[in-house]
Amino acid sequence: MNEQPLVMVTSPDGVPLALWASGSGRPLLLIHGTTSDHSTFDELVPHLEPHRKVYRYDRRGRGLSGDGAEDETYGIELEYDDAVAIIDQIVELEGVPVDIVSHSFGAYVALGAVSRSNSVNGLVAYSPGFGAEYPEGALKSIDEAISSSDPDTALSLVFKEIIGMPEKDIQVLKDTDVWQVRVDAAWSVVRECEADEAFLRTSGAMLASIAQPVMVLSGEKNVPAKRKIADTLASQIPGSVLEELAGEGHAAHHTAPGALASSSLDYFDSLVA
Repeated sequence: MNEQPLVMVTSPDGVPLALWASGSGRPLLLIHGTTSDHSTFDELVPHLEPHRKVYRYDRRGRGLSGDGAEDETYGIELEYDDAVAIIDQIVELEGVPVDIVSHSFGAYVALGAVSRSNSVNGLVAYSPGFGAEYPEGALKSIDEAISSSDPDTALSLVFKEIIGMPEKDIQVLKDTDVWQVRVDAAWSVVRECEADEAFLRTSGAMLASIAQPVMVLSGEKNVPAKRKIADTLASQIPGSVLEELAGEGHAAHHTAPGALASSSLDYFDSLVA
């Protein structure tokens, strides 16, 4: 993969966002989840490059992108604007609208961007969000771990207590090169958890306004609370499709990248068939 970004895109509030591109074909944008950066898709991209020109960016606050907002002024709407700026840049480069594959919190970012942009053909929202209901005291425990300079524990709490990932799946993440990236960005996890926890309660009107095709793709092995998020989103997005990825949980871009790529590409191809 390219070490240096293709271009730095400036967000509406002046934050620089690093954007990468590889492969060839119609443009496809990947939007990553919490604490990771564009490199979390390293295992997925080779399955997409033969079919699409794949774009990836570092969301604000991680990798080579800037941040610009202190925690107390952060809002997910900033992320929507970031993603729209990225989409606009891709359309300027390619001359055609984009498709999007998004993951976890990145799926919420993607949905917000799609509601604000007419330059998206279709969206796959894989394993969206963290948890439909946050366990009492979970955010406090995560915040305390961050305050105690224990990012590893904070991240483990997010994946275990909120997302509901089993220990073996968390270990898969810890065994990837991306885990250190997550540790380095752990400071941002509390603000994203707060935005995540509020998303389903506050975004009904936004979701109802989405006119582009959306497939909400859940992992078959996700815990019930995670599948509830997928059900809720699909019920609120007009014309959306709800599917499950057989045998997978929250991190299919690591555990089954070929299957995730195939499901996504098949969906996008169905939109132009």
